Amino acid sequence: MRFQQRWVAGTWDKMDFHYAMTECALLYIVDGKAVMTNNQSADNNTPNRFESMVSAGSDIAGAAVGGALGFLAAGPGGAAAGGAGGAAAAHALRKIGQEASSRLLGPRERVRVGAAVAIAAEHIRNRTERGERPRQDDFFEEKQNHRSDAEEVAESVLLRCQREAEERKVRLMAFLIGNIAFNADINVGLAHQLVRTAEELTYRQLCILKIAAVMEDRRALHQGSYREQLNFDKALYSVLYECYDLHHRGLINFGGSAVLGLTDVEPTSMTVQGMGADLFNGMGLATIPQADLDPIIAQLSR
Repeated sequence: MRFQQRWVAGTWDKMDFHYAMTECALLYIVDGKAVMTNNQSADNNTPNRFESMVSAGSDIAGAAVGGALGFLAAGPGGAAAGGAGGAAAAHALRKIGQEASSRLLGPRERVRVGAAVAIAAEHIRNRTERGERPRQDDFFEEKQNHRSDAEEVAESVLLRCQREAEERKVRLMAFLIGNIAFNADINVGLAHQLVRTAEELTYRQLCILKIAAVMEDRRALHQGSYREQLNFDKALYSVLYECYDLHHRGLINFGGSAVLGLTDVEPTSMTVQGMGADLFNGMGLATIPQADLDPIIAQLSR
């Protein structure tokens, strides 16, 4: 190969690099010589790559992988059984998932993307099996660029899951794909806002959103603000900063009280508002386990 010979000769140029990359080739140095291996040679079948990636997601998605692969399969045994809406949702997810599987992903990135696809597909399958119908607007219809809004949103979520180090967020991010597919009140603009905001929040902030939304008995929480408190250890003020940031983003409020800094946080009056409610519903934050909330509640009770 000309670029292998030129590499050994020390004259490998940008054109050679472009050729190698477009051929999906990887170069290794063996005994001082450049050896090319084609990325596609090991598994040049796109469906197989896709199914392998989804299966790898079992480390996060667990048993959801089996049902997801069946739902995403073509034909009466797969998504078609969920009706036209279910088939459209599955088509969009499978198309974007196949594109993702053909990228060069690190081992853990592959697990996260595969898990997100599996969880989203299983969520859509469960809802269609309960008789729910996906949205009936143009969300799944291809636009002039031959892409649907559903594909855009799914790609946005998968790209973020690929790089998400807090892997407990992957399941919640994947729920966005499934829930937006059933909610025509969330247009594509709001959908992208939700995905971007979800990426920016920490897992602990998502836990705080759940506490603000569903915690009924708050008598054990700190009463009033922290204005009179002179000292804060790092464990407490890090949680208060998370609360203050959520308020600054307009996702929670404290009963209408002015909040100019973290000492103005009032745990007992904390409630979700606006897009915070959309995130709570769209990300399925009600599914966050109580064990993940308890350490935060303990800090907010001081």
